[in-house]
Amino acid sequence: MVNGLRYKYFLSFPILSLCLALILPVTAFGSEKDNNKEVEFAVFSFNEALPSLSKSKARMLYKGKTKKLNGSVKIVLVDLPEHSIHREEFYNMLLGKSVTQMNGYWASQSFSGKGKPPEELSSDDIKEIIEWLNKNPNGIAYAPISAVPENANILITVLQGE
Repeated sequence: MVNGLRYKYFLSFPILSLCLALILPVTAFGSEKDNNKEVEFAVFSFNEALPSLSKSKARMLYKGKTKKLNGSVKIVLVDLPEHSIHREEFYNMLLGKSVTQMNGYWASQSFSGKGKPPEELSSDDIKEIIEWLNKNPNGIAYAPISAVPENANILITVLQGE
């Protein structure tokens, strides 16, 4: 009887191990992969006349170094709320800066009279971004590319590590 019990447990261990080996990669490792998924951002507008941007031109816009495209089209930028994770990710990807660093940058620009920060939305909901862009014909916004409407004029995409 004792030998029979040991044999029964001995056989169930490999079966249990096999089940765990099949389940763990799907659950534990699959969810880790999803959490580390890189977000791609799009800088976009509804104005079809606005040209595509180089990364350096996009950086200049978001640092307030330029406010015009093609020498004559004055543009207006909008920013996501300070608490938005997308804002943190976007500034990190495009400028290599945190939101705190950008707030300090804009504080010094405003104090010296060299510029003012982009208008800040109250939420990072794509509906609010679209509403703002509809009110501002030369407006430019950013959002995760998966949320950008199909009719938007994508000026540049920003990937992590670029």
